[in-house]
Amino acid sequence: MSSKSFVKLLRKIIREEVQGAVRQVLTEQKTNHKQVIEHGMQMHEAAAARPKKQFTKNSMLNDLLNETAGTPAQAEMSDWSTANFKSEMAEAFGMPAPAGTTIAPSTGINGEAVNMQKEGVAATVNAMTKDYSALMKAIDKKKMNK
Repeated sequence: MSSKSFVKLLRKIIREEVQGAVRQVLTEQKTNHKQVIEHGMQMHEAAAARPKKQFTKNSMLNDLLNETAGTPAQAEMSDWSTANFKSEMAEAFGMPAPAGTTIAPSTGINGEAVNMQKEGVAATVNAMTKDYSALMKAIDKKKMNK
């Protein structure tokens, strides 16, 4: 068998297998359109029931602002009463650590213990956990003065 005919045969087989897999995935993903429509109608009714505020004199802009207003009603706020966020959790949410705190790693990349007694390790951890916000503010200020 020549290499050209082998490649053609291989492409044909791959194409058939991919088509079969795509058909199978598409038939598995059935959407219940009735549920989607009902959900949309419930959301529309909830938005219509919310009292409208007067943000601006422009009626079109006011309608848009009322549709996108992000302040929940007091009844909806009760759901957030159990939220418990501590400053130690800041890094987990992508925020900087609280001022004056450093969160040093206790294990290395392979799970081994980090020896903070070594000068190089301590310097590296200090550089990685240091609060650079003052430096960034100074850089931003310098950029604004140019």
